[in-house]
Amino acid sequence: MQRYFIYLAYDGTAYHGWQIQPNGDSVQECLMRALATLMRREVEVIGAGRTDAGVHASLMVAHFDSDEPLDTVFFTDKLNRLLPPDISIYRIRAVKPDAHARFDATARMYKYYVT
Repeated sequence: MQRYFIYLAYDGTAYHGWQIQPNGDSVQECLMRALATLMRREVEVIGAGRTDAGVHASLMVAHFDSDEPLDTVFFTDKLNRLLPPDISIYRIRAVKPDAHARFDATARMYKYYVT
């Protein structure tokens, strides 16, 4: 089993936050659906944190596992083609099997803009 970190950004305007919600679309759900299409199986995605409805992320980290090694450059391109234009994958990279997007984060930064 190989674990991968996904580095992504999103415009959260159309989403009910990062985490899967019963009442609307989420970024996590869109990402899991695209990964399931590419990998031809259900894929669990764990994010480094959560965002509320309508909140954007310029850099979010998440992880998923694969039974087979992936060509990460090819896979990144394919994933970006499946995702809606308001979600963009910067990079996918292989990490240690026990690496965790949430628990191994060494820093987080939030910026709030009120207009």
